[in-house]
Amino acid sequence: MYVALTLVFSPISYGIINLRVANILIGLVPIIGWPAVLGQTLGVFVTNQSALGDPLGPIDLINVIPTFLFSFLLWKLKNKSVLLGLTLYSVALGITVSYAVSYASNGQAPFFALIPLVTPGIFLATAVLGYIMYKSVKRLGVLQRMFPN
Repeated sequence: MYVALTLVFSPISYGIINLRVANILIGLVPIIGWPAVLGQTLGVFVTNQSALGDPLGPIDLINVIPTFLFSFLLWKLKNKSVLLGLTLYSVALGITVSYAVSYASNGQAPFFALIPLVTPGIFLATAVLGYIMYKSVKRLGVLQRMFPN
């Protein structure tokens, strides 16, 4: 699902806008657990391939690392604060995506100037819409029966 959503919405999934609709799925990590951490990470790895249209090139693969680490952290924070976990994920990815965009532009887009431009799109998809996804699915209770983590 992650790969399909990223590719369908590819014009806004990469670069400075970085409103990756697929990041809404991260709201399922606290419910599904480890399989969702791995799925999110694999989805980022696949969609950040130049062969699939990632305009930043191989540097964008750097984002697989914070995706894994902060998805895992989100899963572990599920009993404390899902919103905090989603926010930390958004900030971490805002920083690393800004680095990748700056690197891909050969420094023409300054790293520190990019952070406040890139992070809001990530935050909207991840912390805002991802949290709505989390609350909605949790309220329905369907996945909790399938993934009692």
